[in-house]
Amino acid sequence: MRIQKPLNIKKQKLILLLIVFFNFFNISIKSQTAEENTLAGIDLIYHLKFDSAESKFREIINSDRRNPAGYFFLAMIDWWKINLNKENESLDEIFFGKVDKVIEVADEMLDKNENDDNAMFYKGGALGYRGLVKGLRESWLKAAEDGREAINLLQRANEINMNNKDVLFGVGLYNYFAEYIPETYPVVKPLMLIFPKGDKVKGLSQIKETLNGSKYAKTEAKYVLAYLNVIYEKNYIEAETYSKSLTEEFPENPVFQKYLGNSYVGQGKWTEALSVWKSIIEKTDSSKPGYSSVFLKRESNYYTALCFLKLNRIIEAEPYVEKALEITQKIDTENDDAYTSYIYLISGMLNDVKGNKSTAVNFYDKVLSMKNYQNSHQEAERFKKDGYKQF
Repeated sequence: MRIQKPLNIKKQKLILLLIVFFNFFNISIKSQTAEENTLAGIDLIYHLKFDSAESKFREIINSDRRNPAGYFFLAMIDWWKINLNKENESLDEIFFGKVDKVIEVADEMLDKNENDDNAMFYKGGALGYRGLVKGLRESWLKAAEDGREAINLLQRANEINMNNKDVLFGVGLYNYFAEYIPETYPVVKPLMLIFPKGDKVKGLSQIKETLNGSKYAKTEAKYVLAYLNVIYEKNYIEAETYSKSLTEEFPENPVFQKYLGNSYVGQGKWTEALSVWKSIIEKTDSSKPGYSSVFLKRESNYYTALCFLKLNRIIEAEPYVEKALEITQKIDTENDDAYTSYIYLISGMLNDVKGNKSTAVNFYDKVLSMKNYQNSHQEAERFKKDGYKQF
């Protein structure tokens, strides 16, 4: 029988180092593959290629079922489906179920290590988006409960790892809206007493910082900055910068395209705005993925009509005004929608230009019978008195 010589110490150390290296290399490859799949999947979400994105996230889950990342981004697919058609509530429960799974997996990680900032990030993010959907449904108390728990988790994660810019994105969002929401929605103000105080300026700065240093939230941060600058800040030049960049990268995403159109309207760039809104109409008419919402069809017809009116192309404006009016009368059965008010206003403007004064006044009176959306009453009263004048 041949006796095998024992390995000398140097060879033993070498083999041990090789074992450690290959184990580490294998972990790194898995981690790298998971990160690549995550980034690719996120990109696919913004391209509205949801099935392909889901495949990427399923791979992440199958490689490590204890990691909340794959579950979180699966939920984000459904968030974006909701975001494309906010009036459709049919996906809410599916989304909530996926959020519950993120929380379950993150809680298992936190049971093992209560200072796991990664688990806090995914749990906090999932709760934050669930709160956002609850807010869309005007379930303010539940939205507030989710929001409070989310910001507590994200702030703790930020304290543990201040270099995580993805966490900073969530903190920045909170800081912005915690100041803005009580000012805009008085019904929510009492609920905000249990929250840390917000800071809009600081929040905007933190979201902008995310653009340069985050791993996963860069595109979402750019989208949020386009949204905030169009809807709340009214900084249409900055909104154009963000929304144009997004639209160039994701040309089939109607949310990004809408904000580009809005940024042009806000600046009075009517020719550029017309090009964007007509493109959206073409996509809604051909039922492109993501463009099926009847609310988007109404909005795009309204803005196309407005652009033609502002460009003094009255004959071309008319069919779009009629289409917008037809759609809003079907979907706004309570006659209390902001877009209905705006469509009545431009219907009056169009009839003014055509010389149909009595019809124009009827539309202005309809605007005045509704809530005052932005300055709709002031405009209607002015046009009713002096008529809409072309420039």
